[in-house]
Amino acid sequence: MAKHYLSSTIILLLLWSSQNLWSQQGPTCANPDTLIYDDFESYALGVLGPQAAHWTTWSGNEGGAEDGIVTSDNAASGNQSLVIEGGSDSGGPQDVILDLGNQPDGIFLLRWKMYIPGESGAYYNLQRSQTPGEQWAVEVFFENDATGYVSVGDEEISFTYTQEEWFEVRMVIDVSNDFMYLFFDTQFISAWPVSWQANSTTGGYMQIGAVDFFPINTTHYYFVDDVYFAQLPEAEAGQYCHMAIPIDTGLHTAIELECYGAGFTVRAGGQGLAGAWYEWTAPADGILSISSCNSGKDTRVWIFSEGCSVLQLEGVNDDRCEMAPGDDEYASYREVLVNAGTTYHICWDDIWDSGGFDFELNFTTDAPTPGDFCETAIPVIEGDTITIDQINGDAAVAGPNINHTGASTTNYAQSEWYRFTPEINGMVSISSCGFTTEDTRVWVYTGACGFGNLQLVASSDDECDLQSLIFDFPVTAGTTYYIEWDSEDTDSPGFQWVLAFDPETSVKEANAFAQAFQLAPNPASELSRLYFHLPQSTQLDVQLLDLTGRALEQWQLPHATVGSLEIPLTHLPKGMYLIRATDGHAVYTAKLINLE
Repeated sequence: MAKHYLSSTIILLLLWSSQNLWSQQGPTCANPDTLIYDDFESYALGVLGPQAAHWTTWSGNEGGAEDGIVTSDNAASGNQSLVIEGGSDSGGPQDVILDLGNQPDGIFLLRWKMYIPGESGAYYNLQRSQTPGEQWAVEVFFENDATGYVSVGDEEISFTYTQEEWFEVRMVIDVSNDFMYLFFDTQFISAWPVSWQANSTTGGYMQIGAVDFFPINTTHYYFVDDVYFAQLPEAEAGQYCHMAIPIDTGLHTAIELECYGAGFTVRAGGQGLAGAWYEWTAPADGILSISSCNSGKDTRVWIFSEGCSVLQLEGVNDDRCEMAPGDDEYASYREVLVNAGTTYHICWDDIWDSGGFDFELNFTTDAPTPGDFCETAIPVIEGDTITIDQINGDAAVAGPNINHTGASTTNYAQSEWYRFTPEINGMVSISSCGFTTEDTRVWVYTGACGFGNLQLVASSDDECDLQSLIFDFPVTAGTTYYIEWDSEDTDSPGFQWVLAFDPETSVKEANAFAQAFQLAPNPASELSRLYFHLPQSTQLDVQLLDLTGRALEQWQLPHATVGSLEIPLTHLPKGMYLIRATDGHAVYTAKLINLE
């Protein structure tokens, strides 16, 4: 028994010694100093304030209508959460305070889960002091239509959010270095100096004190759960955007991926929040390339412009570098067009690998290759059969979701760009069907080049076997449509594709003639039929054309009224064709897809 007692004592002493040593060293990235963690599971249902030291009300009076309510109606985890509900058009009566203590220095992670039902809104603000009302540091408004804005400094920063789903509000607050960040899940919203006030860039003092959850009108109704507030270790060079390490071209070794300076994603799902930040200023217009190929690490790289407050995404790549068997499948390579004098922020992050690694930054003033970038998209015209020599442009947007599989590899990391601007309204079809055995995808965008400016309007993947088809997509005169092709393999072999255009017509006779026909089945295998129902007997000429306008088959029906014409397809390669019928005056044209 004595021996057992002695062992227990030694263990207790070791545990005490370890904890004491940790407390002297302070928080680490792996072990932040947790100041508050509240999942609301330990409270009785009803008013919150009297049950928790870190929850109170604006007035300090707890237990009344102003207090928070613990509910079992909804929860992000467990069974309970905090509910905030509007009571009047002027706000309240609820006015719930999360007391963070007066924190005059240090860096902190503040986050919670939030749920806003459809057609409801929400609001919170960050108070400079734990005594409410002394100074508003920032206000965040969630409108009823799933839009919102941040009011800070002299700006209103717009955002969108998801209703009827739990999402995480995350704030990284570096009081010591006067900078803070706001994320919703992995969507970066903005960043700004801690010393800014909600309505002024001056006059603020360096401190955070409390969060105020307040329903500003009767439509506000939302839930809060899994509240977490922790002190992080002091910010070190490269851990956060505002501490980015300046670099020049050449070979560099990335710092360990630590702490909470990243967490971006172009797809849903949990990602690591650690990052390594660098900044580089372009000496002239040209092409920036950044690579971790041959690093032996699983990496992901992001390139941003517009500074840490905006972080305008210019390029991202995850898994690209398997140039040959045995190469680094999960390493990253990306090219971006850059402008003279502009500073670019580079963030390395990854959920799988945190160790340091080598990466290389290169710059050239050589002219960019046509088609390799959205900005150098190759113009095409209707009826074109276009040949892609090779898909090797390293400026993919691709959806803009970089594709991933269950193994989290990025199969589609390269692309080639084209653009089409119709002179009149009409319908466009884009197809690689019958032209290649490659696994292809195609994306169509409007807007301006860049992740933040392109709007995806059409896409296709595996519509005819592994090939792509966008059929009869409406386009508007004068609008430029950017067409991005990508392939599953790195430096994929090229292929041909076609763009067909049917102009919009307002001629009543032509419309009436066209309504007399129906092509079915379409798409078809082996056989399709052209059905017609004409008001009177007429000479009808029918042609089967390829997309270059070359006649492949033709038929003459001298006394056509009501009936059908059989169109065999077994002798033709799979792909898109045109059926053209005319009575010598009006013309009917339709696209026909052969699947075999």
